Amino acid sequence: MTANIEIIRRRAWTTGAVTLSVFCTLMALGLSTDSDNVHGWNIAVGFLLNLGAAVALVWRHERPWLVLALTLAGPLFFSTDATAALIVLYAIAKAERGERLAAAAIAVFLACAASLTYDAHRTRDNSVLTMGATRPEAGAPKPEWDIAPWIPWFVAALLVALVVGGAMLKHTRSELAEAEHSRDVATEQTSVMRDEVIRTEERTRIARDMHDTLAASLSRISLFAGALQVNGADNPEKVANTASMIRSTAHDALDDLKHIVGVLRGSAAAGARPSGHQGIDSVADLVQSARAAGLHATLFTDLRPGDVGTVSGHVTYRVVQESLTNAQKYASDQTVRITISGASDVGIRIDIRNNLSSQPPTVPPGSGAGLRGLAEQACDVGGTLNAGVLGTEFVVDCWLPWYA
Repeated sequence: MTANIEIIRRRAWTTGAVTLSVFCTLMALGLSTDSDNVHGWNIAVGFLLNLGAAVALVWRHERPWLVLALTLAGPLFFSTDATAALIVLYAIAKAERGERLAAAAIAVFLACAASLTYDAHRTRDNSVLTMGATRPEAGAPKPEWDIAPWIPWFVAALLVALVVGGAMLKHTRSELAEAEHSRDVATEQTSVMRDEVIRTEERTRIARDMHDTLAASLSRISLFAGALQVNGADNPEKVANTASMIRSTAHDALDDLKHIVGVLRGSAAAGARPSGHQGIDSVADLVQSARAAGLHATLFTDLRPGDVGTVSGHVTYRVVQESLTNAQKYASDQTVRITISGASDVGIRIDIRNNLSSQPPTVPPGSGAGLRGLAEQACDVGGTLNAGVLGTEFVVDCWLPWYA
């Protein structure tokens, strides 16, 4: 649709340009014929050349230099107008800069000056510059030209300057419009890329949550099942308690998985949170659950009164959860010491450590994605997390901002 409108607009301008050129050529023919000081052959040749130049204006955008040469032939050497040359100069000035534009402007300036000089030698009432300025009385002879010779050159320079200036202004506006369009396209592409980055980050966050939730729950179930296999025949009451814990842990894991899937589908209830996605207040329950699974764990908290940021509380819970899960896998015979301290002006410090175990792990070694994911989460909120062997201990040291 836009292309059709542009074609129609260009054809309309071309029709107008050709019509204007033919009209000015006919006007120059009439004025020259009415003057007695111009030869008829001069007028006829100039008229025919300008008619051909007017027709050639149709191709002024495709072959501007050839059309310019055709439009200069008439006004440079014969008594006719330079309107067609000015029209071609306008088209050239919209596309060219530098020496090529200067050469075209000088050529058209000379053609206009020559055309107006012919006009200067006509009688005053047949001159474009003075037509209507003074009307002779009835029966009086026609007045002769009495304007200074520099005036045609000045008017020619003024016409060329107006044409070139108008074309450059039009070209500048077109460039600004194109730049605005390019900016809008770039802005739209940036918005699409930003949305894609946000979606990718959200998928990554959900994948981390799914890993943390299911890994911790499945590890506890595995430990419970192992204990049940070893002690199944010794104490029926303990068997029943262990089976109950397996069932409860599986139920919580299933609830967490349903919540994550609900978020992915967009069907999770507003404000609903899974049982395992808690903050600092739920760390004590988490430690108690690990103790019920047979892990020795101590918890010391020293937090000043105040509301901890939701994200900081969530990451704190995840750090403790992942550390307990790793301890259950690789150091179930050791005591895990958990210390959480902090205040609004210093942030939250989480220190979790346990002695290295000499026993083989209860499960095959993992990929380490859990600790890497926690480090990424801590970094995302402006915190830090370091985990590794320090002497005879495995230490997880994490710092988080208070209000994240």
